Amino acid sequence: MLFKLAVRHLLFERMMTICQIAALACLMAPLLLLFSLRFGILQELQNQLLNDPKVLALTLDTSYRLDATFFKQLEQRPEVGFLVPQITALNALIDLKFPGTVARVSVLPTKVGDPVVLRSGIPYERDLAHDEVLVSYDLAQVRELSPGDSVTMVVSRIQNGKRESVRTQLKIKGIVSERFVGDDTLLLNLDLVNAIDDYRNGFNPVLLSDGSNVNTRPRLYAKFRLYAKDLEQVIPLYYYLVDQHLNVSSKVREIENVKAVAHVLNFIFGVIASVSLIGGALALTGLVLSALRASKRNFVLLRLMGQGQKGIYSVVLVEGMIISALGFILSLVLYALGAGIFNTYFGTTLGGSMISQLTVGHIALFFAATVLLVMVISLSCAKFVFLKAHIADILREA
Repeated sequence: MLFKLAVRHLLFERMMTICQIAALACLMAPLLLLFSLRFGILQELQNQLLNDPKVLALTLDTSYRLDATFFKQLEQRPEVGFLVPQITALNALIDLKFPGTVARVSVLPTKVGDPVVLRSGIPYERDLAHDEVLVSYDLAQVRELSPGDSVTMVVSRIQNGKRESVRTQLKIKGIVSERFVGDDTLLLNLDLVNAIDDYRNGFNPVLLSDGSNVNTRPRLYAKFRLYAKDLEQVIPLYYYLVDQHLNVSSKVREIENVKAVAHVLNFIFGVIASVSLIGGALALTGLVLSALRASKRNFVLLRLMGQGQKGIYSVVLVEGMIISALGFILSLVLYALGAGIFNTYFGTTLGGSMISQLTVGHIALFFAATVLLVMVISLSCAKFVFLKAHIADILREA
């Protein structure tokens, strides 16, 4: 009954109702559009960073002598998402034998969880076997290689003044995206990379030779392949490595730039939203107050017909809910028009990016805030109009 009464009253005062709905839409539509731009811009910047594993990577600019203790301590850091030791660049150079030609390539160690492999869409549920390899895209294109093909790896060295080499067959398990690794690169099991390092250093490891001279010394690595767990962990991990007196390169500056943009956009949105809410709330309060004052006589008649004060407030709140729902729907329509214009205009220059976007959660949150705002204003105005009002006085005014 209260809902039907509220609807009929809103229809009777249709011009005032339309004004309230329009005022609410004019308040919420710009806020929706502004927040969507803030969210869309930050989302696009973060997606660009997250889609590039190099942003999470931290690399050493010079070679060091890093032992097992160093890697064990580093791997226990909560910021670390992926870590694998790396041998010297010189020892990591090997040859691939092709009919009539040889290609000089570099090898990188890999293991399960490698972001480069995962972002390339290669299933990686176990470590590579000793006879398996991942190949860079450019190398695969030039040499016409595909998953399932076999290649011959040749590792050479100078031993006692004589040139020696060993060959081993490797089966291609996948092709790594050109965005993530160099032009001529192979990704191998760490044990095989260690064997290549040992062989180049004069040993005879089991994986590449007869195992007659196995390296039993504590193994030292020159560098590492290191990736932070997420964007938030890159900066603390970077400074941890700097504190270890390591010369480290990373994308810290790019990440800090995105954070700076986020801070600026949040500040701008906060200021504009605050000003808009204050101004819009005052305007809406004036309209609601005017509507209630114009309808005082109708509400007094309801009191004379036996409706209690709580019932009057309930009707006002129901009317506020209806106005807030209709106003929010209209603001969504206006937002959709504005967002379409922004996305169309910027989509051609930003490669189809959605520069203005909202999630369902955002819309639900804005709707709840709209209903709450209107109901608080409606209830406050109703108490102001009817708190000290006497039925006889209101009837005499009419």
